[in-house]
Amino acid sequence: MRGYSLDDLHLFVQTAQYQSLTQAADKICMPLATLSRRIKRLEEQLNCRLIDRSAHHFSLTADGVRYHQLCQPFITGLDSVKELIEFDREELTGNIKISAPINMTQVWLKQCIYNFVLKHPAININLQVQNEKIDLISEQIDVTFRVGETLEPDWIARRLWQIPFVLCASTLYLDQHPPLFHPSDLSQHRLLSISSSPIWQMYHQHSGEIFSLQVDFPFQSNDVLLVRDAAEHGLGIAWMPPYYFHDTQHQEHGLVQVLPDWAGEAYDVFLMYRDKDKQSARVKAFIQHVFDWKAKLSANFSVQ
Repeated sequence: MRGYSLDDLHLFVQTAQYQSLTQAADKICMPLATLSRRIKRLEEQLNCRLIDRSAHHFSLTADGVRYHQLCQPFITGLDSVKELIEFDREELTGNIKISAPINMTQVWLKQCIYNFVLKHPAININLQVQNEKIDLISEQIDVTFRVGETLEPDWIARRLWQIPFVLCASTLYLDQHPPLFHPSDLSQHRLLSISSSPIWQMYHQHSGEIFSLQVDFPFQSNDVLLVRDAAEHGLGIAWMPPYYFHDTQHQEHGLVQVLPDWAGEAYDVFLMYRDKDKQSARVKAFIQHVFDWKAKLSANFSVQ
């Protein structure tokens, strides 16, 4: 059975329905010589004759009848499976598994996903959030959002936007501490960091001047929401993406941007998925939804 071809078996089952190889070749849309060669190859692999054929005669042999009886349900089942898979991929139904960073999802990305769910109620969303890099293949992720350069080989990465870092503080803190006119004045202030790096590097958005600040931070956390909360409580000046405080809720808490002409190097946000041409309709719809949503709302989050 070496070299056994499931395609040849499929052709034999289809051919058995007709009264001649010529008619079968016409119905299958295959050259007669090719069909005849494929059936002959299957007979050689099985070491038996399946069809008695001549210029004026076509019939299944006893082995051919038995083989057809045994194989036809199997081939029909495969065809049914293929139809179900094609239906599943072409319809806006089924499951999408998404991976995304925790805080980015909780602050704004969740709204994009909620809108998609409302638009496509027959599609089930499994949203996994974590800041650690995970194995996308073993976790069976369909679409992932990544920040920075943590990209995956063999995955398509499309940049959504760039996220700058800026300074912010509560009005409560600013009212009680010396005014700031230049990043060098930060050395007189309490600073809140979401990174273990002891250096903040920023540039003036008009003059291009670059300034680096190296300091020990009195408060650090790997959770940006905790750092934002610390800033809201007046603990100091924080360094974070502006969308974490540019909304009505945090304006009510008194968070404002400090030294607005200065910003840090922007981080790229990517939407990543595995295949370009083999996506299901539901995954294609989600990808398009994300970019449509970005086009409408990205300006509200001060992203580029």
